[in-house]
Amino acid sequence: MTINFTIPDPSVLRTFSEPMFVDLRPNLTAAKFDLMKFTPARSIIDDAIESGVLLPGGQVIESSSGTFALALAIICSQYDLQLTLVTGPISKVVRWRLESLGARIHVVEASNLCEGGIQQARLTVLARLLETNPSAFWPQQYTNPLNSKSYRPFPTRLLDEGRRFEVLVGTVGSGGSLFGFARVLLEDNPDLKVVAVDHNRSVIFGAKAKRITRMCRESFEQVLAMGAGIPMGNVNFKQCDEVHWVPVPKMVQQVHKFHMETGLLVGASSGAALTVANWYADKDPDINVLTILPDHGVRYVETLFDPSWLDRWPDDRNASWDTPEEKQSLEDISEGWCRMTWDRRDFESVAGHSPAPRNAGYNP
Repeated sequence: MTINFTIPDPSVLRTFSEPMFVDLRPNLTAAKFDLMKFTPARSIIDDAIESGVLLPGGQVIESSSGTFALALAIICSQYDLQLTLVTGPISKVVRWRLESLGARIHVVEASNLCEGGIQQARLTVLARLLETNPSAFWPQQYTNPLNSKSYRPFPTRLLDEGRRFEVLVGTVGSGGSLFGFARVLLEDNPDLKVVAVDHNRSVIFGAKAKRITRMCRESFEQVLAMGAGIPMGNVNFKQCDEVHWVPVPKMVQQVHKFHMETGLLVGASSGAALTVANWYADKDPDINVLTILPDHGVRYVETLFDPSWLDRWPDDRNASWDTPEEKQSLEDISEGWCRMTWDRRDFESVAGHSPAPRNAGYNP
């Protein structure tokens, strides 16, 4: 069968955009995506085309190293659009996929501990590219409201099927998926507990960890598709009840365990979400938990699933965090698995200041 990518068949696009809802245990359901960011990427590009902002054969420029980059590459190849990506370090398989789909890539190999970390370093390059290409379209996934709005059909489908949940667990990068799901589920159940999962070096929820694991410090720019060094505009703090900070070694342990139990290969963000979702499901068998697994594990075959890569951090790999440590202050976030009540407060009420990028030179 020949597919004309300039006129994509809806069935082709659905293979990327729709999650499978998998019952991992009687009280734990996962919305498992292979390429979660395809949903907001398509929504944003379609809107730009329909509004006339993006013309046929036009150019798209964005900063992304992960699933949003790959989603844009697939969409732009099918829509006959030109794509330029500013990425952080990416695996060989991801680079091959992006370039084979026609994307031009500018790689920022490291942040060099600049203010705002790797995301800000990429945005600086992106700004220069936009200056020289003023007609290019920038999707702005970090702040575009279509990001979170695009997820509405998926929790709506669960509600239409009569499914109800007491707890929603999701990792936070741009904030689109967790708060896109939360908005719909809270309309049905205002008492839903919304649990955000971040990592110990991220500034999204204002953590001020003075120490993190060596594995996190040395690998987070290479492997993490969650957390950030800059504030994210799609994070709705007033819909968040609780935050967990999960260290990278715990994510790795969880994705390995998940693969052994199910045969499913998922990425680091999914490992973080599963860590917290399993803990909630174990703690109270009478509540129903929904979690979001955003990515397939194929992009991590050279890292999380490569024994020689993992052997760089034998002590961290064998560390044990069975339960989160309760914290009362953002100043107390440490290198381990931490948990803190947020109580649907705005950022300033919890942190005592406005959201801010990571300080230059921060290297706990």
